[in-house]
Amino acid sequence: MATLLAAMILAGMAVGGPASASRTVHPGPYSSRGDCEAHSAALGNDDRESLLDRFPQFFSTTSEVSAFLTRAFRCERAAADRRWYIRDHRLDVINSEWFQRRAP
Repeated sequence: MATLLAAMILAGMAVGGPASASRTVHPGPYSSRGDCEAHSAALGNDDRESLLDRFPQFFSTTSEVSAFLTRAFRCERAAADRRWYIRDHRLDVINSEWFQRRAP
């Protein structure tokens, strides 16, 4: 069930491409964490309603979608250049206890 769930969400999400842990979603880089998080939030705002419409079996409110997106697309500092990038952690979140516990 978890594999099917992951496949459905990953295949249907408009944000980013195929997911893999720590995959860069937006080319960035961002000079500050605040800039990175603002851009990540804007991307999430653009996709919240469509994800709720496409996945009512997984999300019942836009708040649930927002919580998922916040966990799935995190701003992280790269060791190489010390700049900020949005990283894709969808698989980690889908397989997390948090998501499994709240999924129907």
